[in-house]
Amino acid sequence: MQERLAVYLTFAAICALAGWLVWPHLDLYEILARHPTALVSTPPVNVVLVLALAALFFILPSALRRLEPEFRMTAWRNVLTVCTIVCVGIVTELGYAFAVLPGIVAAVLLSQALIGALLSEREGTGLRSIVRAIGAAFGSSIGLTRTHFATTLGVIVASLAILLVPFTTVLFGLAVLGVRAPPSLALMTPLLLLTFVYFECVRYALIVRWYRRLRFEDRPLAST
Repeated sequence: MQERLAVYLTFAAICALAGWLVWPHLDLYEILARHPTALVSTPPVNVVLVLALAALFFILPSALRRLEPEFRMTAWRNVLTVCTIVCVGIVTELGYAFAVLPGIVAAVLLSQALIGALLSEREGTGLRSIVRAIGAAFGSSIGLTRTHFATTLGVIVASLAILLVPFTTVLFGLAVLGVRAPPSLALMTPLLLLTFVYFECVRYALIVRWYRRLRFEDRPLAST
């Protein structure tokens, strides 16, 4: 997180400004009374979610530099990141649409695809290169995780808990304080973003460590 602290603090300042501008016109009590989940569609939380998505493009390369110190995000890798996330999401959602279990299996088997795609040796210049890189990353991820399915599932569950428990706790605090003291949105919205950033950094550190462990165990098999 310290590597891009200035970026994250700038994002937090934008969230604080959004919370400050919105609170006089936002009745959280009425919104939550209609439906509690409507909180995530309110303007200050929307700003947090958009900036959290933007923060991923800084968090991810910082985590990958634990594996490759010279790693840098390029325009091609940014496009590859989006395409890989979309493709994994589509495959996983299709699995959930047919039944819950296939969706879980797909999520586990493809959990290392994004890291594998970004750490590929060559960069491309077009759609064909992206399709080829995603296909290779899918195959590599399946090869790494199929013999460590249960452990990989445990890592995924643990990593999601690391992020979702504190994030949900702060989101609940934002809702409570937003009802009791609406000006607190100017404080709670940047806190919500920084909570996401910090624990997403921790989560990706765990995922990258597991990827390195899988790769290390895979090398002896590849050489035989």
